[in-house]
Amino acid sequence: MKRILLLLIVSGVFLADTAAQQIELGGFYGYNLNTRARTYYGDYTLYNTPNYGGQLSVGLSQDMFVELTYNRSDTEIRYYYNNAYEPLDMSSEYFQIGGLQQIQTGGPLLPFGEVSFGTTRYNLKETPTDGTFYSHDKWFFSMALALGAKVHIGDKLGLRLQARMGLPMGFNGIWLGTGGAGASFYVPVAQFDFTAGLFLRLGG
Repeated sequence: MKRILLLLIVSGVFLADTAAQQIELGGFYGYNLNTRARTYYGDYTLYNTPNYGGQLSVGLSQDMFVELTYNRSDTEIRYYYNNAYEPLDMSSEYFQIGGLQQIQTGGPLLPFGEVSFGTTRYNLKETPTDGTFYSHDKWFFSMALALGAKVHIGDKLGLRLQARMGLPMGFNGIWLGTGGAGASFYVPVAQFDFTAGLFLRLGG
């Protein structure tokens, strides 16, 4: 986590020194709500916990940004299959790049919407004592949809409020036929978070 935030800070400072466009560097904290994942082998329940992270936004125009985001939640998972195990420590991390569109209102409040894509990592930190399954990392392709608002409270400082839905996607396979071709995905668990944070304008 510290390495990722340091990378965001260094990247933002570098871009601010080499470009004249708008650049915003921010951090956030909030609360994460998880849905239950139902699988052939049983049900997985992720506990609702706080989440935190940061973002680096680079303006392509006055109201359009490309944004890099890191979002982490340290939670617990309970696995139901015949017997219920004790909660096991687990973390989820989103690494995303996306596009953000904000709307000018003539005042300090700027509503925005964002769509992003990237990867999600689930890290199970413990193994059940009966050895039913083993702890390991699981990576998914993912997308996220967000709505929120920025509130400028100075020339360089602002407040950012956001609601986001994260959708990790598993890959079932590719099919081919006389009618065409396609790919099949499934969403193992949907995650919703509500965050508040500060951002600093480094350029523009």
